Amino acid sequence: MALDACTLSALAYELNEKLRGGRIDKIYQMSKSQVLITVRSLGENYRLLLSCDASKGRICLTSQTFENPDTPPVFCMLMRKHLSGGKILEISAVPNERIVMITAESTNELFEVTQKKLMLEPMGKHSNIILTDENNRIIDSIRHIDFTVSEKRQVLPGLFYEFPPEPDKKDVCELSQAELALSIASGCEGGKSISQMLLDTFLGMSPILAREIEHQSGGDYEKAASVYLDFLGKMKEKNFSPTLFFDKKNNAPKELYLWNLEQYGDFYNKETFVSVNECVDTFYRSKETRRRLEEKRDSVLLILEKNLSRLYKKIDIHEKNLKKGAKKDRYRIYAELLTANLYQLTENKKEVTLPNYYEENAPLTIPLDETLSPARNAKKYFEKYNKEKTMEKVSREMLTQIQEEISYLKSVRDALELSEDEKNIAEIREELVLGGYLTEKAMKKKKKEAAVSGPMRFFSSDGMLILCGKNNRQNEELTLKIASKSDLWLHIRNIPGSHTVIRCQGADVSDQTLYEAALIAAQYSKSAKDTKAAVDYTRVKYVKKPSGAKPGMVIYDNFETIIVEPDASRVEQLKEK
Repeated sequence: MALDACTLSALAYELNEKLRGGRIDKIYQMSKSQVLITVRSLGENYRLLLSCDASKGRICLTSQTFENPDTPPVFCMLMRKHLSGGKILEISAVPNERIVMITAESTNELFEVTQKKLMLEPMGKHSNIILTDENNRIIDSIRHIDFTVSEKRQVLPGLFYEFPPEPDKKDVCELSQAELALSIASGCEGGKSISQMLLDTFLGMSPILAREIEHQSGGDYEKAASVYLDFLGKMKEKNFSPTLFFDKKNNAPKELYLWNLEQYGDFYNKETFVSVNECVDTFYRSKETRRRLEEKRDSVLLILEKNLSRLYKKIDIHEKNLKKGAKKDRYRIYAELLTANLYQLTENKKEVTLPNYYEENAPLTIPLDETLSPARNAKKYFEKYNKEKTMEKVSREMLTQIQEEISYLKSVRDALELSEDEKNIAEIREELVLGGYLTEKAMKKKKKEAAVSGPMRFFSSDGMLILCGKNNRQNEELTLKIASKSDLWLHIRNIPGSHTVIRCQGADVSDQTLYEAALIAAQYSKSAKDTKAAVDYTRVKYVKKPSGAKPGMVIYDNFETIIVEPDASRVEQLKEK
């Protein structure tokens, strides 16, 4: 999401309070749209991020780490030349605009004190970072805008910096509440909504604020004017309660604003922050973490899908072989009938009709190779029969192995989809390397096999410890090494899923604990979104790993089954904090 003018103004205020008078230490440019400036202020070091990314444009102090290119870009070298060692005089936002200015004082090559300005314009696809001199002349910018891109405003070295053309809109500060209400009422004539009217009419208005004003007003123009002016009053008094909104299903960050937004009701989870900067940094850091997680997950998923596709092709080949093998008995009958009647057969015939003693001597026509003798034709059919018989046997064995491998790869894919952190995905990659699906070259080479991280920990309502694996290696470690033979073991029925163990060591387990453990086993499986899930449970001593089986692949007996209704919120409550 793009930050609106109000949020940028609040950010600039907080940054000015912390960084004014600070010294610019180091400057980095990590990409075409991101710049990081380290500032020493009031005895502390700060990392100031400026981003002109189309969808993630912002300015904030950050704890996020970045990789820097080996060779700094030209714009970075210019910033270092003009700003390194400089003193920050002011950080301010242009009223009603999405522009933040950093004014810095530094010395030039002649040791003269000069002022420079670094302008951040997070304006969606028009976003930019621009460096100007004391005369407001552009030294350089991350993105050059010439007349072929914009006829109204060019951003090129040597030109004077100009603010973007001001839209034909009103400044709400010039209106009283009565005038504002009247303006809203007249603007909504013709059926236009309050939110659209506010966006079309007033400077500095953003879609999220316009929707909130309309929501709180309930469609009343007087109330809309009052709500709008109340927001402006909070802005003037710097009275913020920055709030993050998270998706209830996967805890993904969805929205942020300077205040709680009533328009979302209880649709999202909410978290309030002390500072606007912390809220903004947390929002984008969370989104970046999730993006990296998705990228890593997708890269592994691609490998799994390629291998599954390869195996499905193999299944098709072997199933065709089985269909061919269905004719093998006919070849055997041909060979046996020819052998039994060799004494009456003559050579150089294309076919011969003989009584089939397998079907009450019904006549059977047998094709022959006229270039071969009857005995050679019989031998040829025996060879075909044995070849088809061998091929059928091999194909049946291979189909069993392939189905087991497909089941294993599907379990890996399911574990990957349930992965919640990069460490777990790294373990899955390591598992694929050990299984031969990935070469070590695809990963950072390690002399020793990476240690398997511990399983997830939960506590039942009775206080009993429940462990749950997050991937096949963890499942195997949990079931075969961590759990004792008398612990209770659970697994979703007939579907790939996590191994779950109640650490009871032979003690009786209450129905409540058993039900909660079954909920956990269901949650970390493909049945997590089903209305009902069947979970098998047995003692660990009845769980075995077949010889040569893939990691996490086990068989079990002496089990019972419990039916549960998956409940993600309940499972989250049981999770160890």
